[in-house]
Amino acid sequence: MLLFAPSDAYRDDLDEVRRHGLIAPEGEELTLFLDLGDVPRGAERIYVVDTSTMQRPPKRATGRTVEVEGVPSTAIRNVDPYRPPEVVKAGGGYVLRIVDGEPVLLLIHRRGVWDLPKGKLDPGESIAECALREVREEVGIEQLAEHQPLGTTHHAYPDGGVYAVKITHWYLMQTPERHFKPERKEGIRRVAWARWPVAREHIGYDSLARHMDRVEGTIRRFAENSS
Repeated sequence: MLLFAPSDAYRDDLDEVRRHGLIAPEGEELTLFLDLGDVPRGAERIYVVDTSTMQRPPKRATGRTVEVEGVPSTAIRNVDPYRPPEVVKAGGGYVLRIVDGEPVLLLIHRRGVWDLPKGKLDPGESIAECALREVREEVGIEQLAEHQPLGTTHHAYPDGGVYAVKITHWYLMQTPERHFKPERKEGIRRVAWARWPVAREHIGYDSLARHMDRVEGTIRRFAENSS
């Protein structure tokens, strides 16, 4: 997810954006921000852009912004009706077992979909502490070790009068425990181990599936070095 805040030089008409998307003035480009904290203060409207739906997704630039010629209306998530974006921070875990040198991943089944354990940041805790706490709570374990960060995923959804932009920070983890108790009050019905190709095939969210593809090399190197 990226964000666009119209500047004074950009004519921001909500009806036009709904119909035609965001179009850069001739000879110019639009600046999309990677983080809500980077958006200039005082912006009257901020649009949430899902670049994965664009026919030609922009290449991530170095730094904190991406330049594009335009954004189709189908890629703008918060226009009908307009809801201002609000960042939600979360942490989660790729909990691994190594079997014959191959990574085996711990999955949860929640609301009819296979997922990885994760949850929202509580006040006063670090994002790594959040990830460890949420994994322990959701799968019902005590012993859990965090090895290294694995980057983030972005997921956006309407939440009342705002459009939540959920940023989940992922960590590679291991546990010696083999008995789990799904946190049913969070809608989790099953906890299961799956070899990496099976986990990748059944994971229920596109953003997480793409993230699995990005971190697979790191996961496999860890498995090889741990054998």
